[in-house]
Amino acid sequence: MTATASSSRTTVLSVQALTMQFGGLKAVADLNLNVFEGMIFGLIGPNGAGKTTVFNMLTGVYRPTSGKIQAFGHDLVGLKPYDITRCGLARTFQNIRLFKDLCVLDNLLIAADNNPAFKPHGLVSSVLQTPAVCAEEARKREFCLELLKVFRLEARKAWDARNLPYGDQRRLEMARAMATGARLLLLDEPAAGLNSLETGQLMERIGYLRKHDKITILLIEHDMRLVMNICERIAVLDYGMKIAEGTAQEIQRDPRVI
Repeated sequence: MTATASSSRTTVLSVQALTMQFGGLKAVADLNLNVFEGMIFGLIGPNGAGKTTVFNMLTGVYRPTSGKIQAFGHDLVGLKPYDITRCGLARTFQNIRLFKDLCVLDNLLIAADNNPAFKPHGLVSSVLQTPAVCAEEARKREFCLELLKVFRLEARKAWDARNLPYGDQRRLEMARAMATGARLLLLDEPAAGLNSLETGQLMERIGYLRKHDKITILLIEHDMRLVMNICERIAVLDYGMKIAEGTAQEIQRDPRVI
């Protein structure tokens, strides 16, 4: 992590000249971004602008054609998605990808297995259920139950994920990402499919995570009310290129964005 000259806050994510090319098509071209600790940063633009491609590069789904990605002092280019998660990044998806046949609590417990705060167990100790294993599993379960309280899902911990209302599934996916120990949360259209009440609840939860858990958030969103109300800084993509970056007020006045 490096301190920036323009801010006393720490840069947790630095993207430099990031490019993704599919054959003759540049889906993302020479993208530069800096996301500071504790910031809610919005990435917006029309469909096909390259937003999800950026997320896929940040999380190891795609390897960039060129460019650099650094987060929390780690170079991320070339790392596997699970290694990137262990560096402190986790994401949600535009199309919900829960373990729908598992209960709500088990969705979080599986994610917590990749949380560096919990010690991995050897095969023998796991089979024998040694006191150390039992104590660590109890600690992990308590951690996940606390996360369910944060996302107001504790009353539905035994429900199969597929039986949750849509808005609860969205919140569960965020909780599952948090269970990995994420310090930088990437949200891909978190308000998609939500009604106005559910969107308001989502905004409140995002604000809570930033304030109480000191989480940095990078989000893709088409709901401009959400973006303009909660994002401290916004970057705009069009045809894979960044055409503007600034505060919500600056973005609203930018003629290229308009």
